[in-house]
Amino acid sequence: MTAFRDGQVTLRENRRTEGFTNAIQEIGYQGIRRGDLVVHGMDGFAGAIGVSDSDGKASPVVHTYVTSQRMDARYVAYVLRTMALNGYVTTLAKGIRERSTSFDAPTLANVQLPVPPLTEQRRISDFLDTETSRIDVMSQRFRRLAELAQDRIRAIIDAAFAEYEHTSRVPVSTVCRAIIDCVNKTAPVSAEATPYKMIRTSNIRSGEVDLANTFSVEKEVFTEWNRRGAPRPGDVLFTREAPLGQVGMLRSEERVFLGQRIMLYRANELRIRKELLLFNFLGSHMNHQLRLLGAGSLHEHMRVGDGLKLQVFCPPLAQQDALIAQIQEGRNASLRLFDLAEKQLSLLGERRQALITAAVTGQFNVTTASGRNVTEGVTG
Repeated sequence: MTAFRDGQVTLRENRRTEGFTNAIQEIGYQGIRRGDLVVHGMDGFAGAIGVSDSDGKASPVVHTYVTSQRMDARYVAYVLRTMALNGYVTTLAKGIRERSTSFDAPTLANVQLPVPPLTEQRRISDFLDTETSRIDVMSQRFRRLAELAQDRIRAIIDAAFAEYEHTSRVPVSTVCRAIIDCVNKTAPVSAEATPYKMIRTSNIRSGEVDLANTFSVEKEVFTEWNRRGAPRPGDVLFTREAPLGQVGMLRSEERVFLGQRIMLYRANELRIRKELLLFNFLGSHMNHQLRLLGAGSLHEHMRVGDGLKLQVFCPPLAQQDALIAQIQEGRNASLRLFDLAEKQLSLLGERRQALITAAVTGQFNVTTASGRNVTEGVTG
């Protein structure tokens, strides 16, 4: 048992092993009970903290705690998540990398919490449970809208390629000038912003490469990691792991290089237009191939060699421009819908966290706050 103190209250780490069945492959797994405060040891810095709503099991990286009678576990979770998302937990890192923080009981022992009376904690928790649930329902609807927009894009692409199903499928390696895999190790990042940016898997989504949130490196690192070939505008970037199958076209002239788990496909435009290569990666036929390649593994991934064998549609060059225009016309309308849904999801996420922060820091009195007032205007 390890104390987690602020002068008044105690959290006791509680590793439940009795009465819990461990499979041979689950050595060290522990039981978790409804109402336990649960903190992910490696992802706590990102807000992976909550109260379990059911009995279950978890790996040893997860830590469970039982709150004292003076503390409401929900309130503690809301406060700790707010502290984590505001960057406080990251300052507790024992190493140089973000995920090197072990957010365990000894680390928690020095964290101080605001401790209002228990009745006030419960009032805050009840308020936040209600209001965040409302926001979560709205978020789920916009998330579904984004999924439907993506499904429609895939359907448009599938319909355009349907007539070529039995005549124009070729290995992707035959229609590319270059296929480049990333350097398979982590590039050392710079503490200061530089013009040299690392593209990560999180930057590749929905047919685009977004460079808004990238790590910077020094020029020497940039040169070393681009020794196999530097990305160019028009290249199609593809994630072969974590997650498998995200794709986007690089459109920026910025100086970038591939982070881990990313492959680059450069179209030979004497064989296939770069836009048509991108649409191939967004179609159902590609998704089906990837699912087969990823089947049977704990984490879906694709080997570099398999990335050369993927089948793409390559109709006669004279037909490709009209085919691209057909797909793009339908895709643009769905992209507008997708972007709207994503924008609303972002606003809802910001509103949700702002609401939690205001409540746990006492910026407003939850007994007089109106649920209508705190959520109105989110979709406006």
